[in-house]
Amino acid sequence: MAVVKVGQVKQTLSKAMAYICNPEKTRDMELVSTNLDGEGKDPLRYAQRFMEQQQDVGTGRNGRGDSVLAHHIIQSFDPDDDVTPEQAHQIGMRLMTELTDGDQYYVIATHIDRHHIHNHIMLSPILISQDRRIRMQKGTLKKIRSISDRLCKDAGLRVLKEPKVKRYGKSRPDLYTQLKGESVKESIRLRIDRSVGRVESFDQLKRVLRSVGVFTHVRGKYLTFEDAETGMKFRDSKLGEAYDEMNIMVKIGRESLECISFNRSMIAKQDSRTVSIWVPGTRRMKQLTVPRERLVIDGQTIRAWLPRDSDQVLGDRQGRYVEQIPTEGLYEYFTPPNLNIEKLIRNSFPPAYTANPRQRRRLMAQAFKVEEVNSVVTQISTVREYLLEDGMTSTQAVASLSGKIREKQTDLQTLIVASCEEGLTPEQVESLDAQIRVSEKEISDLARQVKALTGREQRLTRTDNSSSQRLGKHRSR
Repeated sequence: MAVVKVGQVKQTLSKAMAYICNPEKTRDMELVSTNLDGEGKDPLRYAQRFMEQQQDVGTGRNGRGDSVLAHHIIQSFDPDDDVTPEQAHQIGMRLMTELTDGDQYYVIATHIDRHHIHNHIMLSPILISQDRRIRMQKGTLKKIRSISDRLCKDAGLRVLKEPKVKRYGKSRPDLYTQLKGESVKESIRLRIDRSVGRVESFDQLKRVLRSVGVFTHVRGKYLTFEDAETGMKFRDSKLGEAYDEMNIMVKIGRESLECISFNRSMIAKQDSRTVSIWVPGTRRMKQLTVPRERLVIDGQTIRAWLPRDSDQVLGDRQGRYVEQIPTEGLYEYFTPPNLNIEKLIRNSFPPAYTANPRQRRRLMAQAFKVEEVNSVVTQISTVREYLLEDGMTSTQAVASLSGKIREKQTDLQTLIVASCEEGLTPEQVESLDAQIRVSEKEISDLARQVKALTGREQRLTRTDNSSSQRLGKHRSR
């Protein structure tokens, strides 16, 4: 039998096309076919032809563009049917021939990298004969499944009747994982963990992840991971502290790290292996050379992740030795990284199991109210602990908490390095994962205390400013 799902590609069509045509998944593109004439085996050209066709048709009804660039059909075969890749590919070709009657462009790629063989099909939303856009109707998916079932039956494969499903009849765990994307999150975590051991730099990791269906985007303080098959995107903070930029670099290098950042304008020279940067505050009299594999490029900003337990060598304008300092000593010249408190805080809203949209919104609204109450409680307990009992000012308390967070981050890095070691038993892996989750929660709790104190300080400042303004107006009278 074959299970059929249909989605839409609404942006980055070239990436989606490159994903389905991945040579590692399609036997070096041997299992890729299209009815686009003269394009060979070039996924970029496939995407360009789809886009050119849509540009020729125009913006469509009422001058408004249609965001669907392609319909993405996934046809998955049961491993028990023992279908061959060639047989699955031919069934997919016959499905497209019968469905489109040759009046829509398509690209079909058969993936053989998983335990079940499956076809990925990109279908253009434009009718060739009429130069107009068509939409997926309510009965289109049923029609596709009907054709697929018949073709599978003709090929001697089993066909299973779809069970009748009530509107809200899914099990709670299944529904929750679907609503929150947890299964996709776990899949992305797994692919990251499997990939970091095969690379030596962040750029290499991005390429390897792309080959296994995960696109990596650098967005300022965040990394964003996009699942190519579903189009779902998750910030690193949603995957957990162990998957932010710092800890991804820790996993790659298997060592604790410190970060310095600099602008491209600070580059003194560079080659294929290293980048030399001017050290701030030395009037370009000192430079630091960093291996390229330790860099993460974010537009004009570049971050270098350097081993905490190693010394860094500074040279002069001619590259001659000047001095050797600990990595943390670089913060005498470079600005220490700021704690991104919002990223460190992990929300713990209760799961909204119901599929009823109205009920789900109500539950989430209640969760936000509970979070507000928890925030007030945190603020009260933090003020009592640091300001009243310890006699600190708000600034001193924030500095103390920030120091604790950095210590916990160091501990977390140590755990992550340990979890990347080869030859661990399943019990050891489970134990380390549990310790990492505890460490993440401790960091989150400390970050909430910092937020509570800074929020209180901001409110007091606004109150003082307002009082001063009122007093000034009174005096002016």
